[in-house]
Formats: sequence, structure tokens, C-alpha cells
Amino acid sequence: MENLDWDSIYPAVLYIIKNYPLTIFLYCVVFFIAGLLMSLVLTLLMRKYKAFSRVPKYYNWLVKLYIPAIFIVNSIVSLQLGLFLGSYEALKKDSFSISAQIYSSGVGSVFKDQKAKAEFIGGVRAAVSEINRNNEEAKIKITDLVRAYDTKYGMINQPKNRMASWLMNQYGDRINTVIVYGILNSIPNVEVTADLSYHEFDKITKQLMVLNPDDIEKSIIEKLQNLLLMALKSQFKTMVGSLLMLWGILMIIPWLEFWIYTYIVKRMTNRNNQIK
Repeated sequence: MENLDWDSIYPAVLYIIKNYPLTIFLYCVVFFIAGLLMSLVLTLLMRKYKAFSRVPKYYNWLVKLYIPAIFIVNSIVSLQLGLFLGSYEALKKDSFSISAQIYSSGVGSVFKDQKAKAEFIGGVRAAVSEINRNNEEAKIKITDLVRAYDTKYGMINQPKNRMASWLMNQYGDRINTVIVYGILNSIPNVEVTADLSYHEFDKITKQLMVLNPDDIEKSIIEKLQNLLLMALKSQFKTMVGSLLMLWGILMIIPWLEFWIYTYIVKRMTNRNNQIK
């Protein structure tokens, strides 16, 4: 998730624009004003160092186009920053409800009551017994358990929430992994990492049998929420970083051109002085 994925990020932005237009509007206004102030500071700074002054006359007129260009570039970049950061903050607020939608569409029904929970845990224990049938002392890899879980209890219902549906399509495999970890780690003071023995698993499932289904539900949703926030943060961070890098390159062009012009003029002046 380190590389920028435009196909993934735009559904998130469109979802937020539709559901949180006021949040997006406020962020865009704040960043647009900041962009105008930044443009004003840059133009005044360049004017102080006479970066808009050239010889001959037509070149001098052409250089003045840097002023509107700076305002246009800063306005566009600031509006995009407002859009992306506003979307991220809005999604953070909505992350629990989106995660709850994924949970509800995935395994919500298996923890609706004690009977459903017992049937589900019994099925998972049977899957683990099948994995571990040749050697009860061997460690059970969580990845093997995820595959067994995915085969027997794969999520088949798409949530009505479009954002939740997009996440299930994009991160289906990781969501299954997160659900399994959420189930195993729903027991207080238990932290399952990479693998565990059959006896350890058997002990955990016995504790799950007496655990309140609501506690299991909360554990799973929190794990899904962490996955959602991690995915969004990675994508938005990459996008904002790329945008700021492009802005920096565009803003340095007038200064670079001014430095080249100053260097050439200085060399020509020195040459003329030597001729005289």
C-alpha cells in the first residue's frame, strides 16, 4: 500500500464528497485562503529581489506572467490539498460505521447470539483439527487458519455502504485475516501474533465460548477500523506528498530562471567591461 493507487483513492474521495460536502467545503475554503496568502508572500518576495524585472522590454512583459501563474498554481494545489485532507478527516470520523458495515456483511450473523457463536467456533475448531490432524504438537500458522476460515466462512454479502463495498473488493484477503485476528484477540489479555499450538488454540476457543458476543463483535470491528485507517493514511499520505513535490518544482522554476538570467547578464556585463 506504499504506492499511490488512484483507482483506490478516488472512490473514497467521491464517497466523502457525496456524504460530507460541508466538511470538504470548509477544508477547501481554508486551504484556498492559505494558498492565496502563500501566493501573495511569494510574489512580494520575488518583487523585493526584482525577480520580475528583465531586459529587454518584451522579455520584461513576459516575465510578469509569473504573477498570475503563481496564484493559479497555488489555488489549484491548495484546493486539492483541502479536498484530500478533508476527505481523510471525514473518513476517520466515519471509519467505525464503515467497519461495522464490513463486519455486518461478513460475519455479523455468526455472533448474533450464543447459539450462532457456538456453531461458528465449533466449525473453526473442526477446520483447525483438519489442519493439525497429523501432528498435534505442531504450531498452527494463522495464515493456514485464515485460508480454512475463508473457505468455510468466506464473506459473500456485499454491504450497502459503497465505501465498505469498495474496501471489501480492494482488501478482501486482508479483511479475512483481520477478522480471524479479531476473533482470537477478543479475549482480554490475549494477543495472538503469528502461530499457536493446537492446545493453545483449543484453550482460546473454550474462552471464546463463554465470551459475550458483543465483546467479540467490538474486537473485530476495531481491527477492521485499524486496517481501514492504515490503508487510507498510506494512500492519502502518498498523494499529498506527490502533490507537494510537484508544487515545490513549479514554485522553484521562476527562481531558477531568474538565477540563470542574472548569471548571464552578469557574464555579459563583465565581458563588456573587459572590452572597454
